[in-house]
Amino acid sequence: MTKAEKALVIERVGSMVWAGGMVMDAAIWFVSGLYKVDWSEARDMVHTAMAQAMAEEVDRNLVTIGEKHDN
Repeated sequence: MTKAEKALVIERVGSMVWAGGMVMDAAIWFVSGLYKVDWSEARDMVHTAMAQAMAEEVDRNLVTIGEKHDN
């Protein structure tokens, strides 16, 4: 698996955790195996990816709200 593919996977895992489609522990276990890192490093990676997914959703929602109110 290439670095780009792994980056896409971690992004998708973060989105799934944020959306509630994947349990945090399962995501950490998966990322730990994929990147061959220990639990704490995988946890940090999942948290970062989840925070990015949350920030993107908030940005999308703010744009939608702004468009509805002509801002």
